[in-house]
Amino acid sequence: MTRKELNLTKVLRSRGMAVLIALAAIFMTYRAFILGKIGSIDDFHTIALPTPSQWIANPMESLWLNIIVIATVSALMIFINRTFNLLRTTSVFFAAYFAFTMACVPTVAGQFGASSLLALIVMTGVMLMYSIYSLHASCRRVFLIFFLIGLGQLTEYTFALYFPVFLVALKQMRIFSFKKIIASILGYITPPWILWGFNLVSLPEMPQFRFTPPDELLAATELYPMLAAVALTIVTGFFLGSFNLLKIIGFNAQARAFNGLITILSATTGIFAIVNFSNIAFYITLLNACVAIQVGHFFRLTVMKRGYIVVLILMMCYLAIYLWTILTPISDLL
Repeated sequence: MTRKELNLTKVLRSRGMAVLIALAAIFMTYRAFILGKIGSIDDFHTIALPTPSQWIANPMESLWLNIIVIATVSALMIFINRTFNLLRTTSVFFAAYFAFTMACVPTVAGQFGASSLLALIVMTGVMLMYSIYSLHASCRRVFLIFFLIGLGQLTEYTFALYFPVFLVALKQMRIFSFKKIIASILGYITPPWILWGFNLVSLPEMPQFRFTPPDELLAATELYPMLAAVALTIVTGFFLGSFNLLKIIGFNAQARAFNGLITILSATTGIFAIVNFSNIAFYITLLNACVAIQVGHFFRLTVMKRGYIVVLILMMCYLAIYLWTILTPISDLL
């Protein structure tokens, strides 16, 4: 690498650049909101509590609440990295990259919904999981992790898909045992047990699964930018995640377990987004967060091998998708 390339890499990975990217992401989201490019998303998969998209009636308040939640998820990612040395770097570029990719999907970034709640709960679960690696006296934290998933399920029953994912995580963290399984089940059923046991909400009907044919979604041209962003994120996660995996194999057992959990979350969330295509917006925030960590890991591993080229190309692709969104007429078909 030339001296100019080294300086560019250093600037790109600096905290100052991360702050500028984060501020640009906020401006892009707000600009899309002002231009009326925030399409409506109906979180219709509820069984007990009001859906997150209905919690805030005022669109402007919903916008800023979601920006705060995205910032909180970014802060959680930074905290996880610094506490558990996940990426073996102090650079916070990956968190800024996450905020930038979210801004390029303004329909999800510009309003609070189940997607943001999913990312917040799952990243909190990841932090708790890392804290109990090979710690046998950890039933309380296991209970809390699954309690949060069970609580989220009351607002969006697709949260249930992450119950088996975190069961696998128990194995990853080397604490899989009969007691942990009991703690996870009890944590998972406690929220509905409280609500329906104390008659706080009426008993739910059987959830109605709604499958929207892909051709119907693809016929809505205003969805193309969002679908392109999801496709780009999934492809990025697959290739960079595969590259990282080859390097992670040489790490110690704890590092392999920590990075393995992120890989599992990235892969399963991508699969869920494809299979549950009609509810694809639900997975975007968590998917972007997981893949941002993969990008951060890739950038760290290739810091002296012109990894900045791949990162800049990805950011330009997301920026192109954002401009595509701004230039596309929006409707209420989401």
